Amino acid sequence: MNRKASSNVDQEQAIPAKPSPRPAKAERDELRRDEIAAAARLCVVRHGFHAASMAQIAEQAKMSVGQIYRYFPNKEAIVYDIVERIVSQRLAWIASSARQFDLAAFLASRMFSEDATEVEDRALLLEVTAEATRNPAVAEIVRKADRRLHAQAMAAVRVDYPELSEREAAARVEFVAVLSEGTAFRRATEQPADVATLEALYREVIGRLFPPKPAVLKKRKTA
Repeated sequence: MNRKASSNVDQEQAIPAKPSPRPAKAERDELRRDEIAAAARLCVVRHGFHAASMAQIAEQAKMSVGQIYRYFPNKEAIVYDIVERIVSQRLAWIASSARQFDLAAFLASRMFSEDATEVEDRALLLEVTAEATRNPAVAEIVRKADRRLHAQAMAAVRVDYPELSEREAAARVEFVAVLSEGTAFRRATEQPADVATLEALYREVIGRLFPPKPAVLKKRKTA
């Protein structure tokens, strides 16, 4: 290689690569909101709703309180964002996996996931529900989340059991919701009942609410 060619190669190698373009403002804002929501989750789980201050959330997110207020007007707005994310994940689960789920075995054995995020979600929802008894803004957040989950469950039931009236389907969905949420609350206590006996009772009750049907069973096998 001659000197001129070698010089050109050296110059090309010396030219610094162009920095990658910055994300668009909307993308940067969304990333910031994600960081704030993640920080708030940790603070609420560690300290409870009341003790988790905006200053603590800002410190956890490595931002100033003023920066937090650029994205959320108050703590309730952050809680709303967190609950919406949890609900969206549960709606996706209802749509994709609910028909394959053995509810009787799950309830009797309290087979909740030990995934760190799932554990945090349960703790957060308990904190938010407790705060809803004192805070009207948070109470509305809880009601809105419940309406979304109820509507999705209703839609699934009406597909599998079209013969049920709206009133009958709603009662069955509410019954299962009470069983599930009560079991989540009871998980903090010891299991005093024999699991096999309890599962048989759950299976009997759930079977009366939603009798097995060939069409439903086929959907569950192929889902």
